[in-house]
Amino acid sequence: MIAVNGRYLLKTRISGVERYAQEVIKRIGETLPLTLLTPKKRSTAYEHFWEQCLLPLSLKDRPLLFNPCNLAPVLYSRNVVVLHDIIPLVYPEFYSFGFRSYYGFLLPLIAQRAIHIVTVSKFSKQEIIRCLGICEKKISVVYSGVSQRFHPNQVLPPKYNFDRPYILYTGSLEPRKDVGTLVRAFDFARKNGHLQDHCLIVAGNPHKNFSQLDFSPESTNDIFFLGYVDDHDLPALYANAELFVYPSLYEGFGLPVLEAMASGTVPLVSDSSSLVEIVRRKDLRFPPGNYKMLAQRICDLIADPLAYQQLRQECLQFSSQFSWSETARNTAKILTGIV
Repeated sequence: MIAVNGRYLLKTRISGVERYAQEVIKRIGETLPLTLLTPKKRSTAYEHFWEQCLLPLSLKDRPLLFNPCNLAPVLYSRNVVVLHDIIPLVYPEFYSFGFRSYYGFLLPLIAQRAIHIVTVSKFSKQEIIRCLGICEKKISVVYSGVSQRFHPNQVLPPKYNFDRPYILYTGSLEPRKDVGTLVRAFDFARKNGHLQDHCLIVAGNPHKNFSQLDFSPESTNDIFFLGYVDDHDLPALYANAELFVYPSLYEGFGLPVLEAMASGTVPLVSDSSSLVEIVRRKDLRFPPGNYKMLAQRICDLIADPLAYQQLRQECLQFSSQFSWSETARNTAKILTGIV
């Protein structure tokens, strides 16, 4: 029997990590006997206490415990943990003192004590080795998948009544995502006479630091901040976008990029971290933080519909190689090899 740390089920808003857990656990459960364990109430403090104290105490028969969302009970000796990234250790300045202190203390201990670590990209594996000194043989790379919900030719819900082509970003608005570079690129392009009939759609949770950005008067009315977008609306938002831009400075995988590609939307991403494993064409990447280069990439793609269609087909073909079934199958092999 394999026990599963089901703390992720209490999340009311789904990020890439929770999506991974939902998709993978559902499929592994179709082939392996799993016992899903969850906290009894939704509270950050209680969830931490449950995960570190109550959860390991409840595992009387010492089963293998699969932890799909970065954290695991440090004092339990039979953990397999999925470390999607170690961003709080690499960029602690992007997080609150409490968050970076908690993760900074726990992540090294979790990694050292785990029986095995699964991570979602070759880049993340090398970062875990570099920063935590973990033996390479203890880490397996299993790429994330993409749901069949993400595909082209979807109807945009009426509540998103955009009256013109749009460039899309989805994800949180934390500093690491560097959405400011995208906003500046859009603003720069418009000041130079481009993208006059386009708007920029930013979908994601707000962050206090994002209010520090400056917008020129001529662009303000063409940038729309949607806030958190319901998970059910994402496929249509992707599929109807003209371009998807992901300027993140550091990613463990970059699931939104893969979802955009599966939706038939060409992505532009920063030339950084794991993103180069997903977007392999150099002409679809730009130097991190370089808003002028990003503006040029956007304008070049929009100006050449024939090249865009060729890129679109390449993206669809590439993304079809990724599936949650394959992710679950490879992860199940690792778990059964340890049990």
